[in-house]
Amino acid sequence: MVKERIQVLFVTHAEKKGGAEQSLIHLINYLDTSQYRIFLLSPKNAEYLGEIRTKYEHFPLQLNSIKKKLGFGYLETVFRIRAFVKKHHIDIIHANGWRAPWYTAPLKFLTDCTLVWHHRDYTHLRMFNQVLPRFFDQVICISHFVANSIQGSNKTIIYNGVDPELSLNMKSRSLMEDDTLIMGTFGRIVEWKRYDLVIEAVKKLADHKKYNWKLLIVGDTSVDGSEKYYNDMVQKVSEYGLEENIIFYGYSKKPLDLMKECDLTINFSLNEPFGRVIIESLLVQTPVIVSDSGGAPEIIHLTGGGFIVKDGDVDELYQTIQRVYDKAINHKELSIQGYTNVINDFNMNTIARKVEYTYQLLMAKKLKSGVVR
Repeated sequence: MVKERIQVLFVTHAEKKGGAEQSLIHLINYLDTSQYRIFLLSPKNAEYLGEIRTKYEHFPLQLNSIKKKLGFGYLETVFRIRAFVKKHHIDIIHANGWRAPWYTAPLKFLTDCTLVWHHRDYTHLRMFNQVLPRFFDQVICISHFVANSIQGSNKTIIYNGVDPELSLNMKSRSLMEDDTLIMGTFGRIVEWKRYDLVIEAVKKLADHKKYNWKLLIVGDTSVDGSEKYYNDMVQKVSEYGLEENIIFYGYSKKPLDLMKECDLTINFSLNEPFGRVIIESLLVQTPVIVSDSGGAPEIIHLTGGGFIVKDGDVDELYQTIQRVYDKAINHKELSIQGYTNVINDFNMNTIARKVEYTYQLLMAKKLKSGVVR
């Protein structure tokens, strides 16, 4: 008798692609479809659907803001999900990010499915850290930092991963080969990313008569961003007279191609839950500077592909950038070491197997307890 595949429904609210959606896409692409049949609940016209390479069935459904829809609209959506789950005999519901778990948590009482929450964020809110995890059989946390923020024993740590196929075209640029240090920041334009502090740090290069550098700020305000924060930075750059050095690049559909052309990337965020752009930068052999905050330092400790500077310390950030500018570090060794270790430790082949192992443990536990359909 041929064993039936386990039916997994991934649930996400996002229409545009951020780091959480990119991680979800990679996971879906690398799951073993001989063992798992994949369903995806997401907005109908989600921009990232074309990046999913594996076979899946789409359940188009908008998950609106809980604040706006708590009440009849919320309950209607929950029961639509329940109907889909019943119809397709879903075994595992895998909620992605911060909104999906609010819609899937009630299914603990409405179905006999195994519930998994892929927790990719950090917050001080008690509802997220103490209450919501209780509704799930397993909470997958993307870093020790995220795991330490929530209560309960039903949590495991599985880092985000990189798609090794994206590194097929290797980096050809050598450090400052055109006598210019090219730096990049990548991500949505929002205050906690602290691009303003990066601007203050690179300004110190100009203050010390070092002008052979460029900073690309790659990203926009379209996903939970701040227009005011963006406009304030543009004005500040103008006041500093650094418009030729600091370039607001905007959104890029191919950020890895830009990372590949950088000598250095900078992630100076406050309480970054993980930092997908860090492992992507290392994948294309570009070293990274991170702030000693959140989950980002975990990546550098594991890979050795960059520098960790004191949280929020603009002067130490400047000094680290200056060391690279002055070629006082072994840039090539950092590049190779970061690439080698990110391929070994953050490879999606390995990450997907860890998620599958989590599924298997949960399903075995359910069979042992006698909770079966």
